[in-house]
Amino acid sequence: MYRSITVRNKNIFVQLRENSIAIINDEQLLALVTEMPEAATDELVSAIKREFHDQLNEDFDVANASMAIEIWGHVFAEKFANAVKAITSLKFVDELLEKICLHCKVINIGRKDHDNNRFIWDWLAAFKPIIAAMLLRE
Repeated sequence: MYRSITVRNKNIFVQLRENSIAIINDEQLLALVTEMPEAATDELVSAIKREFHDQLNEDFDVANASMAIEIWGHVFAEKFANAVKAITSLKFVDELLEKICLHCKVINIGRKDHDNNRFIWDWLAAFKPIIAAMLLRE
């Protein structure tokens, strides 16, 4: 069951499971992470981890930076894919972009033993300050 977590007046829908967290990637999430990507995303990650602890009586042992990078990876990949879809009329490109968008609709963040992609986000977490600076560019 999804529950709403409010961060900066945005309602973000999350589902908390024993070894993973699912976040609905919608307009509210996009609005939150685009207004001040680093600060807003850090607040969201902290709020999700608090809710996880409150509901499941344990910590969610995925690094905050790794969670933030995974959120950005999904939100901005979908935004990019939608922008490209708007300018292309090539069927195979549109089909590929549609698959990307479908994959980005729900952000599944799992613990190491339950997420085959965790190592990618953990590795990219080392570059969080650089990625955040790029997102803040106009």
